[in-house]
Amino acid sequence: MNVAAAIRWRLRLDVQRFLVLTNLLDRQRRDLGIECVALIGMPILMDAFIPLTKLLRPDAAWFVRQRELVPEPPERVWRALTDPAELAQWWCERAEVDLREGGMWAFGGRFTYGDDPSVDRSAFRILSVEENARLEFIWPLRGIETCVTIELAAVMDETEVVATQTAEAPPPWAPAEGSHHWWSVALPGLRAYFESGAPALRPDYPALRAAAAPAYQVKIGTFPWMVWRKLTEPAELNRWLARRAQVDLRPGGVYDLGSARGFGSRTVLAVEPERLLVHDWHEPGQPAGKIAWSIAEGDMETIVTLTDQGPRAADETEAARDARIFRWLGAVLHLKQMSERGITPREYQEG
Repeated sequence: MNVAAAIRWRLRLDVQRFLVLTNLLDRQRRDLGIECVALIGMPILMDAFIPLTKLLRPDAAWFVRQRELVPEPPERVWRALTDPAELAQWWCERAEVDLREGGMWAFGGRFTYGDDPSVDRSAFRILSVEENARLEFIWPLRGIETCVTIELAAVMDETEVVATQTAEAPPPWAPAEGSHHWWSVALPGLRAYFESGAPALRPDYPALRAAAAPAYQVKIGTFPWMVWRKLTEPAELNRWLARRAQVDLRPGGVYDLGSARGFGSRTVLAVEPERLLVHDWHEPGQPAGKIAWSIAEGDMETIVTLTDQGPRAADETEAARDARIFRWLGAVLHLKQMSERGITPREYQEG
């Protein structure tokens, strides 16, 4: 690595640390309605600027937010967000775009959460457009009119993308605060689209909902033993999946992720070092289930498959089913990110 590249890499890490600081301060200042008090609106590291609007909690009864750093300048990312042909490569099956205030940013298909072909495409109305910087539109999602704002900001030679979605009232199917959701999958997919030409995961939501044992597979650009460490060593688990992990890696041993409210794993059910880990999974109102992580060595990467083996309660609600899908989609994507980039995803996400 030459000197210039090393300097840019160091500055990029400093920007990521700033985003971590933003999140940590937010956890202490939620009652004030501000995510970050120090450094608001200041230019950070030359061409990285964090607008005030992206550091304020939305004035809405409900919201979700996701951040991602994408390895392209804002002009290129904007094209991927507004060109229907490119949207179909990472976000949806079909898209229609009339890029103007009052125009349309419509999308749908099996890769889009909550797709409803009966919804009039004109309902996906654009509220405002700032070229290469900001897009605000209405997304009618599962019977609720929601408002989405996607903001872009240059961060060195990358772009920070922030998607914020709000509603006037909490939807009955809303994900729990701090849990994974559709943007947790979409924005990492956008990053992967630029890095490798395709998202790491393109979930087929109707198929996942219908499956008795849905499986989630990713290819990770590192060695199997390194992925195994992320799954089995408490210190590593605490960085991306657990809070206070305890692991006794043998059948019948402890596999406790420190989850609260009756959620989480307790016991190792089967283990084959660097190849297979099966543990139980508990949720309130559900029978005890099984989660299987399988690891296989590919030609140039490690292939990880997570299978949610169930069983599920016969009266499982749609909200519980979708939360389960997003939990494991988010888990395998976080495992990939931690294994390849060494960055803790929840450190730079809000809430």
